[in-house]
Amino acid sequence: MRKIRWVVGVTLGLCLLLAGPVLAQSDYVSGVFPSQIYGPLNQGYKLLADGKYDAAAVQFEKVTKIDNTNPFALNNLAAIQEQKGHYREAMALLQQATLKADQYKQKVAQTCFVAGLCTAVKPKQEMGPTSTIAPIIQDNIAKLKPKIEALPPQPSTPPPMTPKK
Repeated sequence: MRKIRWVVGVTLGLCLLLAGPVLAQSDYVSGVFPSQIYGPLNQGYKLLADGKYDAAAVQFEKVTKIDNTNPFALNNLAAIQEQKGHYREAMALLQQATLKADQYKQKVAQTCFVAGLCTAVKPKQEMGPTSTIAPIIQDNIAKLKPKIEALPPQPSTPPPMTPKK
C-alpha cells in the first residue's frame, strides 16, 4: 500500500513539475512577464547595449530555457549572432521568434538600432492591443535576407563513395 502511494505521489509530482512551465507560459503571453523572465530580459538588454554580447546571450538563454518561443529573447539572441557575422544562425533565431510573436502583446520600451537594423528590444511590463515585437522581427528578417544571400553557399556533403567492383 505504501509503495502504491509513493508511486502515485512521485508520478503526480513529476506531472506538476513538467506541466509548470507549460501552464505558466500562457501567463507571459497574455500578461506581464514574471520576474524570472523580465529580469533576464532587462539585464540582457543592458548588457547588449553596453556591447557585452556574450554576457547578454547568457541572460537571453535563461529566458528561452523557461519560454522557448519568447520573441524578445530570440530577437535579441539573433541580434547578437548578427553582430558576430553569424547571419544564418541569426535568421534561424528570428524564424523561431515568429512562431508566437503575434501573441506577445507587451509594448516595447526601448529599441536599439545598429547599422540600420532594429537589433535589440526591451519589453515593457505593459500590454498593448497588438504585438509590437512581431513587426520588428519581420523587419529584421527582411533586412537580414540580403546579407545571407551575399554569403557563399554552404558546402554540401558529398555522396558516399561506392567501391568499384
